[in-house]
Amino acid sequence: MSDQLPINTLVSSRCKELGLRPVELVHRCGYKNISKGLRRLEQFCQGNFDSSATLIRTLPAALDVPDEAVRKAVEDTQRQIHEAEEAAWRAQFVPHAVIMTERERPTQLFVAAFIGIERLRRVNFDLSESPTTYIQQALDGLRHKLQRWKLQRWKSDQIPTFGRPVGVIVNYSPDYAVSFDLEGNAVDVLDRAYRLGDVSFSISKRPVSRGELEAIFGTVRIVRIRQ
Repeated sequence: MSDQLPINTLVSSRCKELGLRPVELVHRCGYKNISKGLRRLEQFCQGNFDSSATLIRTLPAALDVPDEAVRKAVEDTQRQIHEAEEAAWRAQFVPHAVIMTERERPTQLFVAAFIGIERLRRVNFDLSESPTTYIQQALDGLRHKLQRWKLQRWKSDQIPTFGRPVGVIVNYSPDYAVSFDLEGNAVDVLDRAYRLGDVSFSISKRPVSRGELEAIFGTVRIVRIRQ
């Protein structure tokens, strides 16, 4: 996909027109450490703009294009990636519930990343059952999770690092969800599914997966928790 991104198309086409190799381009962009510059350029062309301030500032002159051309390519790339991610999410969607808690953000980011936010707050349904059972499945799933954390020596009335549950949201479809209190009473109707965020860690700016965290901290009790 990255070779079809607008920013990659702009950089590749201008380098070809100017007869520039990647090494020459990063040198034009002011990088003294060429290896670092090449890594940043590769990430940039793949749509990773987390550390892109230098390239956004220097690429217009290096490629001999207006500043606006680079800004537009970045914006078009971000939009294209978002649309692709949205389409993939919709294609993979199945009804499920999300546990609402007293804290929207975890108090311990490492714990949230290590366990996984979906493992903490998502309840999967038996989809062979009628949608009319989803709210009961959601509440049963919540109770099951609380019991599990109690066995793992967490507070029995709390979801680790998120605090006490205050309700559940049943995501029936990407465009329809209902919020319920802990008694199963409908509180609000939503015009889109509630989506959980994510927590990630990096080492030297390289993202670290949960599998790698488990390999590094394999003796921590929490890695033995399973969904």
